[in-house]
Amino acid sequence: MANLAVLAAGALAFAVTFRLLAPEIFGRRVNAGGPPEDRGRGAGQGGTGLIETFNDSVDIALLVSLGVGIIVAAVIAWLVAQWLAGPIDEIRTTTRAIADGNYGERASGGDVEELDARAHDVNQLAATLADTEQKRARLISDVTHELRTPLASIDGFVEGAVDEVFTTEEMYEAVTDETSRLVRLVEDLSVLSKTSEGALALERAPVHIGDLSGAVVSRLQPRFSDTSATLTAVIEADPVVMGDEGRLDQVLTNLLMNALGHIDDGGSVIVTVDQGTDTASVTVKDDGSGIAPNDIDHVFDRFFRGADSQRRSGTGLGLSVARGIARAHGGTLDVSSDGVGHGASFRFDIPLETHDPSRT
Repeated sequence: MANLAVLAAGALAFAVTFRLLAPEIFGRRVNAGGPPEDRGRGAGQGGTGLIETFNDSVDIALLVSLGVGIIVAAVIAWLVAQWLAGPIDEIRTTTRAIADGNYGERASGGDVEELDARAHDVNQLAATLADTEQKRARLISDVTHELRTPLASIDGFVEGAVDEVFTTEEMYEAVTDETSRLVRLVEDLSVLSKTSEGALALERAPVHIGDLSGAVVSRLQPRFSDTSATLTAVIEADPVVMGDEGRLDQVLTNLLMNALGHIDDGGSVIVTVDQGTDTASVTVKDDGSGIAPNDIDHVFDRFFRGADSQRRSGTGLGLSVARGIARAHGGTLDVSSDGVGHGASFRFDIPLETHDPSRT
């Protein structure tokens, strides 16, 4: 539109100038007897002289009109350039500020639709970078906190053993537990990092989801029995998927351990395996503490703590790891809850073997 405006202005100036000058120049030349070399040639040459007069008039009018058109076009082009330069400079300045880490800067594209769209993209990028930076800072803070607790515990037990407050056996037991916690934390962070980068190595092979779910339930049954909780498996189908059996086992284990941490003594958890048209589904439903509506979108955040966080144990990364592994398999992991006190339901969907795009 800017280019068309310049061209239109130049063409209009050219046409108007030509329309005004050509008749005037031609009329004056005719009234003056034509070009000097044709004056007094006689009526027989009047036609040729008239044509030459007309041609000369047109040439002069064209040259003058062209000059006027170029000048007008240049002026309009300069005005348009000034009109566009402001938003462009603002976008450039904002981009440089964002590159320097000032994620609060915002750009405006003015009245130009295309520049306004670019400014919106830059602003969206700044918001995304700001959110990423906040998550990074929060992650560092959370990791520091999670590391500080077991390290302080280890230090305390070692000092207690030295002061003979604890026996050597008690110290070894406590240090072993806290060291195991640190190892799990490091392993979970490693998995999260790899899934975020799309670099998690998966040893894919056909996996029977029904058999795998039943095995996980059987393995964890004693943990639930210790709290008089009920763990039930409902295997409605045994779909086959193409995945890493160890990682899929980790997803189900994390979901069940999360459920165990949120149910009261005597509570119940039901694991249901089903098969759809394109996916295998595993649902872990509990009758525990439930999830507040404001927390439902943050359940899978790293180190997220809900209203009953004091009851939770582990690294605080289990659900984040589970969703990362699910997505690495091309699947999904979602949660639903009717609110606090009404339990929660986690649904894990993974493409069936015949629908796995990575299968060779």
